[in-house]
Amino acid sequence: MSNNLKISIIIILGVIALYISTQYYSGFNKSKTIKACIIGKAELDSNKPESERLSADEVKKFCEDQIK
Repeated sequence: MSNNLKISIIIILGVIALYISTQYYSGFNKSKTIKACIIGKAELDSNKPESERLSADEVKKFCEDQIK
């Protein structure tokens, strides 16, 4: 095989591997980001008076809306 053919095959396999990995891990990344947002929002809300704080469900909905 020529060097150009070997390089082309390696590049094509790399692109396929990257595509598969992005499809596989996209849900994982999104869930981690939502969890981090919930923790951050809860930390920010802890400084507010109790009447102004969001409930856990409201925080989760807020984060999901912001990230999607």
